[in-house]
Amino acid sequence: MRLHPVQALARVTEPVVDQIGSADGRPVPRWALRLVLLITFVLFWIAFGTTQVTYRTESTGMGSMFFIAMVVALPFALVLTRPLPALVFSVVSAFVTGASLPSRHPGSDEWPWLVVQGLIIFALLYATGVRAELRNSAGAWILTSALFSWGVAPPQRTGWIVALGAIVLLGVLTGRLGRTRRDLRAQTQVSEEERARRVVLEERAQLARDLHDIVAHHMSLVVVQAETAPYRVPELGDAARDELLSISGTARKALTETRALLNVLWQETKEAEAAPQPGLHLLGELVENTRRAGVQLDAHIDGDVDGLREGRSLAGFRIAQEALANASRHARGEPVTLEVHGSAEGVRLSVVSGTDGEVVGQAPTTGHGIVGMRERSAAAGGTLEVGPTANGFAVRLFLPRDPGDPS
Repeated sequence: MRLHPVQALARVTEPVVDQIGSADGRPVPRWALRLVLLITFVLFWIAFGTTQVTYRTESTGMGSMFFIAMVVALPFALVLTRPLPALVFSVVSAFVTGASLPSRHPGSDEWPWLVVQGLIIFALLYATGVRAELRNSAGAWILTSALFSWGVAPPQRTGWIVALGAIVLLGVLTGRLGRTRRDLRAQTQVSEEERARRVVLEERAQLARDLHDIVAHHMSLVVVQAETAPYRVPELGDAARDELLSISGTARKALTETRALLNVLWQETKEAEAAPQPGLHLLGELVENTRRAGVQLDAHIDGDVDGLREGRSLAGFRIAQEALANASRHARGEPVTLEVHGSAEGVRLSVVSGTDGEVVGQAPTTGHGIVGMRERSAAAGGTLEVGPTANGFAVRLFLPRDPGDPS
């Protein structure tokens, strides 16, 4: 994949921006500070060894050389934290030393300050462009240009001023691009976390609807049976009638509290589904719909799959539906196999795209499909195995049968 030149520049310079930081006060890593201190130490000895190449220090001795080397090298120690004050100090010290110390090459086109000091000024100017605001970067360029206008020969002044402008412009561009990429990366992470949270909430809201329909159905039957029992069974005594009336009141209260609790999980903007909930008995219809969508589906359904209680049958249907939907989206052109086997222990369901085999990797932890299937399997008391195989993807579910369920 080819990158735009600006994108390539941002990617290359991103580590530099991350270490130089920005005005948001992010801490600089310790290893970066230690590296800067090591470079500062090396620059100090370079400045100490080259002082006599630029200035005549024979009369002042080693003390002046040591002092000049410190003044030249120490500003570089602030390149990651305070580049603008360090640049101002370095420019002023270059002017003072160049104006006050006798030069070894008077009248030449060479800088009147140490070469290593000029390189440090370049580094500080670039770091200022990366870190500081635009007006401060412009001020740093003006200050540095003034130093070079004073120190270099007239034929070279324009070239150096343009070069300094290019350095600070490159720093500003690097800082802007790097901060934009960092902010975009942080915003993307926040969006992904919000999306994952929304997926879980939506799936739990759907589970709440399903649970409400099931609980409401059975609790309503309890209420109806308890209240109509005195009319259906006339020989009931007064004590039995009072007991049934108490059961009816308790069931009504439980139904009301359950509805209020589940309403908290529902999304206010969506209406509750009024259609009857599907189950494993509708797998044949699901198979036909999947085949009409263009999926090469081979289905094998045997045994009793209709005897599970409604909640587990609904969970099995929804998991099979989601697995087949994922196969139609992500495994286009590959054969898909659906196998459902009902027994006295429960119902085993598997959806395999590609070649069948053992699961050899971890399934994704985000997305509607995986999260929803795990939530439904756990709510139904089943066991779920999801993940890639050697040449495909497999979803295997086991839903146990309660002792009271028909087999």
